[in-house]
Amino acid sequence: MSAKEQKLDKNNKSLNIAKLYRLLTISEDLHEITGVPPTTDLEYVYVKDIPEDENYEIVRVGSGKFQYQILYSQIAYEYIEFLKDVMVPYANRTMSNEIEFMNIILKSGEYLILEGDEDKVSLPIPEGIGVAHTHPGICLFSHKDIETADNTFIKGYVINSVLNPHCISSIFRKGAYTLDDRENLLSLAKSVKKAKTMDSLVSAYKKFSSENLVFEYKNI
Repeated sequence: MSAKEQKLDKNNKSLNIAKLYRLLTISEDLHEITGVPPTTDLEYVYVKDIPEDENYEIVRVGSGKFQYQILYSQIAYEYIEFLKDVMVPYANRTMSNEIEFMNIILKSGEYLILEGDEDKVSLPIPEGIGVAHTHPGICLFSHKDIETADNTFIKGYVINSVLNPHCISSIFRKGAYTLDDRENLLSLAKSVKKAKTMDSLVSAYKKFSSENLVFEYKNI
C-alpha cells in the first residue's frame, strides 16, 4: 500500500506506554536471568539482588506493590485509552469513506498514523508495542487481521486493536507468547474465516481461550 497520509508524533500517553513497555521488557529479562519474577510499582522494577554486570537505571532493590505481569494489562488499558483520544477522529473518517487508518506505537514512545486504501491498510510492521486500525463496519478482527496479530506478537507487541467510532476490540498478551497461544490464535483465525453469519462470528470469539492471550470488546 502507498500511504497517502502519514503522521509521526508523540504525547504523554504514548510516552507513558513506552515507559511501561520498558519496565516490562526489563522485568522479562530479569525473570529469565534470575528465575525469580520481579515486582513493580509502575515506576520502577524491584528485585532482591541486581545481577552482576547488569546496569538497569530503572531497577531497584526491594519489593514493589505488584507482580510485574500486571504491566501487560496496564499497557493494554493505556493503549485503549490512547486510541479513544487519538484514533476516533480517524475512525469517523473511515465510516464516511471506508478508507482505513493504522496506528502503531513505537518503542521510542512516538506513534505513527498511516492512511491506507478502501477497506484495507497494510504495510511491513516495524518493532513496536501496540498496533490498531480502523474499520468501516463492525469492530471485530477479520481472519487476515488475526494472522497479522500473530506476526506482531512474534515481534514482541503487547496489543492489537480494531476500532470504529463506537467500539474497540483488542487481543493482548498477559504473558509470553507461546506456541500454544499461537496455535489457539490461528485456530481463531480459521473459525473467523469460516463464519458465514454474525452469530457464528460472535460465537467464534466467545469460544476463544488461550493461556497468555485475552480478547476484549469495549464500547467507546
